[in-house]
Amino acid sequence: MQDFKTLLDAASDYSEFVAGGTEEDSKALRHFEALANAALPDDVISKLSRLPGSYSILVAAEMWCPDCHKNLPVIHAVAASAPAIRLGIVTRDKAEAIFKAHFGVDKVKIPFAVVLDENATPLGQFIERPKTAIGKNGEVSESYKNGELLADTAREVTSIFPEK
Repeated sequence: MQDFKTLLDAASDYSEFVAGGTEEDSKALRHFEALANAALPDDVISKLSRLPGSYSILVAAEMWCPDCHKNLPVIHAVAASAPAIRLGIVTRDKAEAIFKAHFGVDKVKIPFAVVLDENATPLGQFIERPKTAIGKNGEVSESYKNGELLADTAREVTSIFPEK
């Protein structure tokens, strides 16, 4: 789809995105980077190694966002684990109109990651945090805040990709 292709063309790669942040934000991202590669479960790595075709993950994100600090390193690790995946990151402002129109959301929560096929057609999305991060009463769990659910993020993002 043309709108998503346009966003991908304007997107930064992960290194560019990280370089654009404050020292404090970059430090927070680096902390979770250290955990992210270890958080990729064997089933995720196995599925990524067998992906048919090529894909992109387009993420609306901001450097100041704690959910981005936790989840972007994992999304980056997922993309880096498969040569068939390109990762592009745009600001929420750049993505907002297109994401709101296409996904019917009132607000673009971040990170908002969209998995696109080779024609830039959306296959699914990951929004803000893994489903397991939310407790019975809608509260964000301490295990998520501590970075203990990174494997859940990896599984949710990877579940969007088709099976071989």
